[in-house]
Amino acid sequence: MTDRIGKLQSLIAKSGIDCLFISSLSDIYYLTGFTGSTALLFADRQSAVFLTDGRYEEQIRSELPENIDTIIVTSYQEAVAAVGGRYKKIHVTYACSLLDYETLKGAGCEVDVDRANLVGSLRIIKSPEETAQIRAMYDAAYAGFVNSLSVFVSGNTEDHWAAELEKQMKLSGARTVSFDTIVASGARGALPHGIATRKVVEKNDAVVVDYGCRLNYCSDVTRLVITGDNAEAEKIADIVYTALKKASDFIREGVTAKEADAVARDYIESKGYGKYFNHSLGHGVGIDVHEKPSLNKRDETVLKAGMIVTVEPGIYLPGSLGVRLEDTVLVTENGCENLTAVFDRYIYKTI
Repeated sequence: MTDRIGKLQSLIAKSGIDCLFISSLSDIYYLTGFTGSTALLFADRQSAVFLTDGRYEEQIRSELPENIDTIIVTSYQEAVAAVGGRYKKIHVTYACSLLDYETLKGAGCEVDVDRANLVGSLRIIKSPEETAQIRAMYDAAYAGFVNSLSVFVSGNTEDHWAAELEKQMKLSGARTVSFDTIVASGARGALPHGIATRKVVEKNDAVVVDYGCRLNYCSDVTRLVITGDNAEAEKIADIVYTALKKASDFIREGVTAKEADAVARDYIESKGYGKYFNHSLGHGVGIDVHEKPSLNKRDETVLKAGMIVTVEPGIYLPGSLGVRLEDTVLVTENGCENLTAVFDRYIYKTI
């Protein structure tokens, strides 16, 4: 792991702030490599102080860089007050809890929010090492999917589909899922976040399967399964697929997030389904499954090489069906690389 603390300290110095208080475990993992469940981090222009408790005293010996001071706490709030009290003013990230905020205020600190999102500005560009970890999770996602196809049939429940998929991804190298697996069949496909239920998948259903897996970094992919024949779903899927491809072909360094969104959205609108595409085109993927940038109508972020984003247009017809197809791409100087290319198709037909 490169010296991410050092890079953050350079940003802190340039921004003119005294100290940054970090409580997001994802940010802490990014900066330190710590994989435990409880920790806090203070960083100023020259030093960093890491707080955790006795459960992780041995673990941090192998995970934390040597340039970070560590404190094993018995009371997090007492430690936050003690370390925070060294500074006249502290900036906190948006993940800061009200309890930590009040503790810092009680220690005599002036507290403000890091609106520049300094850690996020580092995380938004993925290093080659990070990209390799993300690729591995797409390999696991693909293996999990194809090894579950025998269960992806009518007569089984959505929960059964999801359980098999999650098991197969873990057998293929993942530790856990990126988010609650979405298996939305038939009319439930019109629910963009229709997580799996006890509903039985019926013959000729169109089934939206949106899922991902995680080790330290996440994957996120959506494919459509049709249990038989469904001409309406295939017609809608053709429109969604074309929108996805048009947006992917457009994405490259220098275009904005909202411009990418507009490419897919304008095409779907031209086919008469604009009001049925009711979410953003995509989002960043990394340690968290939803990161910056957001490919939506308002985000003016200029895409840069090294960003990894999803491209996931959808059309949702209430009471009937839904179709979403999703790839994840690595932005490059001259275009983008499809990290989901391991999948050999977008629509899978079963019985």
